[in-house]
Amino acid sequence: MLLLEIVVVLLLLVEVFIRLRARRRRLQTKSSAPVFVSARSVPATGVPKTLPEAPGGDAVTPSVTVTGGAEQQSLSIDDLLNEATIYLEYGHYAQAATVLRWYVDINPHVTKPINMLLDAYLAMADIDSYADLLESLGEKPGAAPMDESWWQERVNTGLSQDPGNLELLVLAEKVGMPIPLPQVRTPDAVMTAEMALALVSRNHDSAYGMAILWRAIAHEPRRLPLYAELLRITYQQRRIEDYINTLILLFLAVGSGGKTLRERMLRAGEDLGPHSLWNTLAQWNGDPEVLRRLARSRHLEIPAGLSGAAA
Repeated sequence: MLLLEIVVVLLLLVEVFIRLRARRRRLQTKSSAPVFVSARSVPATGVPKTLPEAPGGDAVTPSVTVTGGAEQQSLSIDDLLNEATIYLEYGHYAQAATVLRWYVDINPHVTKPINMLLDAYLAMADIDSYADLLESLGEKPGAAPMDESWWQERVNTGLSQDPGNLELLVLAEKVGMPIPLPQVRTPDAVMTAEMALALVSRNHDSAYGMAILWRAIAHEPRRLPLYAELLRITYQQRRIEDYINTLILLFLAVGSGGKTLRERMLRAGEDLGPHSLWNTLAQWNGDPEVLRRLARSRHLEIPAGLSGAAA
């Protein structure tokens, strides 16, 4: 990612140098005649703003007459900011993001282009770049002089689109904001076992960890490390009912062949205190339908991958 950003910056610098040198040559060789240049390069009062690209994709470059004695103009970074604004107005978010990223790297203390770039990433649904930018701003000394509410709003906006983004979750912890709990039944936000375990290892909030693991189990119900981590959390928090619910699904996942694992987890659960279901689970004969009836009686939703599993 860093190498790509360096390449983009170098390409932009080359482009600026070529455009500036070409304009200087035109002014020097045609100093006695009118010179026609793009209005984007030479600001002129009363001249309509030109577009780097029209909505239909055709270039629009009205000409502006400049006398031979006009002062030589230099291309500034403000010109690029104006160009990025036009790109955004016409929905060219990728082009705008390229220009704005260069601008922000040079001026990390200016709030307006930072917000413009973040909005461009959101419009492109590029949450990885969105998170990378926020993280880089937080690491640069003297950069991003926004207040705490700005950081919380931006982090929360990113998490609303990508609840499992690791960089944003770490940033949320750094700014001291409460991390939003993911919804277990969100169909369009898949939580893999690897992602869930990574998130739980980074955040020690038990409610958050349990919600993450339940969502991952709903997606990958036969990944045993998810049950092990969930049993560990519920055991540490002395949440006996949640521990039993996890055991029911674990028993369904391993079937009758996982006797050693089932017995070990059952004995650990008994340390939490007496419960009428310890004996029921200890005497389970391997019939998955028994566990499904038990789950329904406890209003425990069985993941699709286990609902029809054979013993």
